Amino acid sequence: MRIENLLRQNAVRRGPLPAVICDQTQLSWAELDAESNRLANALIGLGYRAQERIALVLSNCHHIVTAFYGAWKANLVTVGVNTRLTAPEIARILTHSGASVIICDTAAAVEAAMGVPGIRGIYTIGLDDKSGGGEPGSFEELVASGSPADVPETGVGSELRSLRYTSGTTGASKGCMATHDQQLASTANYLCEVDVPRGGPTWISVPLTLGVGASFVTTTAYLGVPLLLRRRFDPAAFVDDVGRFGVEHAFLVPTMLVDLVRALPELDLARAGALKLVGYGGASVSWTLIRSLAEALDLEFYHAFGATEAGGFVALLTPDDHRNFLATPTDSIVPVGRPAAFAEVKILDAEDREVAVRETGEMRIRASSVFSGYWSQPEVTRAVLKDGWLRLGDMAWRDERGYIYLADRAQGVIRSGAQNVYAGEVEAVLQACPGVARAAVIGVPHERFGESVKALVERAPGAALTEQQVLDYCAERLAGYKRPREVEFVTGLPVDEGGKIRRAELKRVAGTPRLLGETTTGGDAGAAKEFRR
Repeated sequence: MRIENLLRQNAVRRGPLPAVICDQTQLSWAELDAESNRLANALIGLGYRAQERIALVLSNCHHIVTAFYGAWKANLVTVGVNTRLTAPEIARILTHSGASVIICDTAAAVEAAMGVPGIRGIYTIGLDDKSGGGEPGSFEELVASGSPADVPETGVGSELRSLRYTSGTTGASKGCMATHDQQLASTANYLCEVDVPRGGPTWISVPLTLGVGASFVTTTAYLGVPLLLRRRFDPAAFVDDVGRFGVEHAFLVPTMLVDLVRALPELDLARAGALKLVGYGGASVSWTLIRSLAEALDLEFYHAFGATEAGGFVALLTPDDHRNFLATPTDSIVPVGRPAAFAEVKILDAEDREVAVRETGEMRIRASSVFSGYWSQPEVTRAVLKDGWLRLGDMAWRDERGYIYLADRAQGVIRSGAQNVYAGEVEAVLQACPGVARAAVIGVPHERFGESVKALVERAPGAALTEQQVLDYCAERLAGYKRPREVEFVTGLPVDEGGKIRRAELKRVAGTPRLLGETTTGGDAGAAKEFRR
């Protein structure tokens, strides 16, 4: 079984019904099937062969969905590339993946492709297209040149479907190899746990070039519901889409949840009545934030945890879980959930022994969706895949009911004295502080404890938040060794399009840390005082 077979089935069963809705147009299942047939036949006619890599540097629109299905029907391997990357960054991915053809809508992607010797075809959307003479050609013309006839089925589910390059939040990105079988297993695992509504579209603005975005191409085809795509999240436009198209399900990243809560007083929530289910994931979230949405909107929530290497969602906090947690007042971090039906999760110490309840260890994952390894990096693959178990450095703990709480990536641990401080745990508390729009923490030198915690905070619009207010808020909710010792207010934090903090860039945006004993101005002297451990 391969993903494109879902499209073929929907073209027969639901032919005239909408499959994709975007700013420019709508495509029915029959139209999407025919357009992707044209693309596949055109690519095969140009000499592209099974399992060659095709790079897609495209914003959310119907073209990228056509490109996915057309590539898979031709048994090509898609390489989704973030449209925000620079030409040198795109060139590195094209070279590393060995891509031979690219479809793109950014000038940086064209510039990158022109300098990569292995690229044999460049096709653009919305740029100044030229054809012939080695110049980029038009994607629309490429599609139009192909036959709408069905493409002979030549591939099998165990073959590669995609190379999904990691976001690189902690270092250089790597190409994660994923098969059709793995993606279909991930989708089935997810839908076993979450009853996604089938009466209206699924809404996302997460780029389809990201793993979580691309997964909803499969999910909506599996369910036979329209995929409503937007290029950015705007709270008012989102509510308008719900009212206009009858959106029943949306998947948002935490930064979108923050924006939505902030905009609630100005929104016409009567137009959001069709919305039944909101999923979220990608970064730590507090119950305070979720409760604010639950009190304003009559809908259900789920939290999904996964990773590019895991092939999808492997732990879920279901709607039932949310109802139970929300019934008890708490402002703690939201757990990532419990293992999905067909996934196993262990939490181990440095000697590979399972840790006790509420003890932090490294998470290990085993599931049929887990990736095949990193493209052309066997040594790195062996370091993360051992005896069928995936280890990525996620530090976590489990409570008495089996709920898993993510502390942070191993790279996000701050070593303060003899204690480990997990950045994600502190950030979840900061994110719930009134007046905070977004927050991150870093470790800075401390002459006694080696490192101490420094908070980088974006104020919410109009907030007059002070450093001392942030410190006092944390003092009520965090043990002494976990509390930030200083707060720096910044105009922006580096985040990727999946809403994750890019930790490798945090110290670049932070100012010089204060020395021990140094005080702040404006009455915030408390940051320089010793704290009880």
